Amino acid sequence: MHREVRLFRGITQPSTFFYQLKKMEVIKGYRKRIFFLFLLSIIVFGLISSFGIGMDPLSKEMTKLSPTTYELEKFLFFLGRLLAGLLYAAIVLFFSSLIFWTISDEGEYRKLAITQGIVLMILLVEKLTYIPLSLFLSLDWYSSPLSLGVITQYITSKSYVIYLMGSFSLFKVWVFYIQYKGIKQLTNQKNWIIWLVILLTNLFLWSLNALLAFLNISTLI
Repeated sequence: MHREVRLFRGITQPSTFFYQLKKMEVIKGYRKRIFFLFLLSIIVFGLISSFGIGMDPLSKEMTKLSPTTYELEKFLFFLGRLLAGLLYAAIVLFFSSLIFWTISDEGEYRKLAITQGIVLMILLVEKLTYIPLSLFLSLDWYSSPLSLGVITQYITSKSYVIYLMGSFSLFKVWVFYIQYKGIKQLTNQKNWIIWLVILLTNLFLWSLNALLAFLNISTLI
């Protein structure tokens, strides 16, 4: 079967999409879709940085820097965020797919990468929600009302725990669903194994994200 991969159908009709993906002998448009996803990630990260989100440490140094140095720092920050978007897409698309591929008896790595392509689009939509939260409500990403970060801040003041719980949101529930539907269809693995690997893989990425935030390094995951 030769079909054009339509990623948006994976969001609206996941069962049909993954059934058709499994039957595909050749994934038509694979490279084009991967390139599109990388470009989309770079654009989203660039858009977020253009609003100055994440520039708090630099803004505090504004009075200590000359105008030229400050503008250079802003440019380097923007460039860094573009590179972060590139790395972010690579981790979501290829690292997670590699982990899922290890439990597959028959799943093709490219098809698992396509599954993660849908996941990447969902995660980028989540990142876009940080723009209005930051601009209109002055909330950080870990204080999103769609995450557990808000509740956690009433329970503990430990930053790492807050960042970790702030990484879990309603969007991540959506991600879990997509990953399960895709991996189940493509690998025919046992349910408990699929859920365990999904949970551990995402928990590792959330832990890394929380560590980067705790160390005041630009959030990637």
